[in-house]
Amino acid sequence: MALNSEIPADVFSNFFLSLLYRKIVVPSDYHSQCKVVKEMLTDDVTGLVDSLTDFAVNAASVKFTVETKNVEFNAKLRYWMDNINKDFNGVIPRGIDELAKEYYKERWKASSFPIVKILKWEVWEGLVVPAKMALVDGESIYADNKTTEETKAIGDYVYYIGSALDPKEKLGKGIIITKPMSRWFDKYPVPYLIKKGCYHNYKIIKSLKDKQTEILDQIIPYLLLVKKGTENLAVKNIKTYNDDELALIRQQFQDFKDEMAESTGTIKSPIRTSQFDEEIKHLIPDLSVIFNKDLFAVAERNILAGLGFVDVFESTSSSRRESVLNPKIFVETVKSGVNDFKNHILKELISQIIEKNSAHRKYINQDFFIMNSPITGFQSDDFKNLIKQLYNYGKISAQTAVEMVAETDFETEVYRREKERKDGIEEKMYPQVVQNLEEKGFDTPGAPKKEDGVNGKPIPEEKKNQETKEKYSKSTEETLETIEDLTGAPYQDIKDLPPAVKKLKAKERRTWMRAFNSAYYYKLGKTGSTKEAESYAFPVAWAAVNKTKEEK
Repeated sequence: MALNSEIPADVFSNFFLSLLYRKIVVPSDYHSQCKVVKEMLTDDVTGLVDSLTDFAVNAASVKFTVETKNVEFNAKLRYWMDNINKDFNGVIPRGIDELAKEYYKERWKASSFPIVKILKWEVWEGLVVPAKMALVDGESIYADNKTTEETKAIGDYVYYIGSALDPKEKLGKGIIITKPMSRWFDKYPVPYLIKKGCYHNYKIIKSLKDKQTEILDQIIPYLLLVKKGTENLAVKNIKTYNDDELALIRQQFQDFKDEMAESTGTIKSPIRTSQFDEEIKHLIPDLSVIFNKDLFAVAERNILAGLGFVDVFESTSSSRRESVLNPKIFVETVKSGVNDFKNHILKELISQIIEKNSAHRKYINQDFFIMNSPITGFQSDDFKNLIKQLYNYGKISAQTAVEMVAETDFETEVYRREKERKDGIEEKMYPQVVQNLEEKGFDTPGAPKKEDGVNGKPIPEEKKNQETKEKYSKSTEETLETIEDLTGAPYQDIKDLPPAVKKLKAKERRTWMRAFNSAYYYKLGKTGSTKEAESYAFPVAWAAVNKTKEEK
């Protein structure tokens, strides 16, 4: 069939793809499937499969914690989770989170047969724990039936490392077997990238690219066209060139090319002289048909759909249709991976630890709860704003807000905030006073109004008649005499400021008073302690004055 430029692109694409579909063969046995998956990810010509599965692995790499009612037990479990595989000195990364990451790789990028093998139990801080663990290469696993009958019962298979089925390599105790992509009674799972059709469509794209390379190898990369003479000369019958003359010119140019090749690396350059005009062009054949992007569109869309990006068509008019990728299935796939590791692997490990430490009565009957930090890879700005609102309303914890909005480790932030308080950073970085409410006597909206009475306490109702009011005023004066220091009270007027502040310039005095009152009520609202509020407000006020001086 000759390729005709008048053939519609979609017709040619469908015809070409139909030929390829007949040639694509997906292995039917488990171990061959594992091999081709590894080959595909070694050179992913689609640019999609490896990138998106990497994203799934990284998004699922959350932080796991285990909590019980026993604080001591919590600390021991935390130490164990942080230091699993510490004796491998980095050859196998340390920690439960790294083990989880390897689990996700085996789940989505390899055999989809994650098997955790406990290599060694040790006593850490008085607790027997699995100190060394690793993921078994799923491709190396071979199964043998317990019976000769063709059955599909749960636990009907014995698994070995290696095809020799060596009894020494039998996977017995100390392993945790999961089959997230298949039924419990299946002998082997189907690898994720095979089951979702990603490999099939990868092969289509690879066949197309191989065909492109083959065509490029068979055609002349470019043609050098030399035009001798002009159309005007030929029309006026002044000068035309016959075949022999053109052949001679062609040979001259060939000699020029050879001479240039020989003179590469030197300053020599061939020179050409000629009568009349010469025109030299490079011609590249039209390869738009074989390189048409429509050839790849169907297979690429199938890969995205297989990985969980559903193609949704939104009809905006009778002649226009837009395609939108909805990643909800992909998101749920990642969440499912996190939950499976938490509920099938980590839960089993904690249960075995409790069984191994049955002698510790304070641990044996402990209920435990496994938690993980949020999956932040899918959070939009709108979602983060919603989390901030929930925190402001008191519906979620500070830890959840920090981990989901700032995407940082909560324990790290607690340490940093404590260090800032000790180093005085909190006072130095206090926000600028941007609202001046001198007419109200306070610098922050909502500051408590000063009541008549002693030390800000309201006068009781029974003391508000004229007779008792005089007695109350007298007792007030006596009480005020016993108060040693009132300089820390909020200031409503410049004349009430401490002597050291009164020595400042007028603008600096106002700055000091505004900053003090604002900081005082801020800290008072946080702690409820006037003493802490005063201690906090003084350095803040002086820092505000010093900053004003520096800006001059």
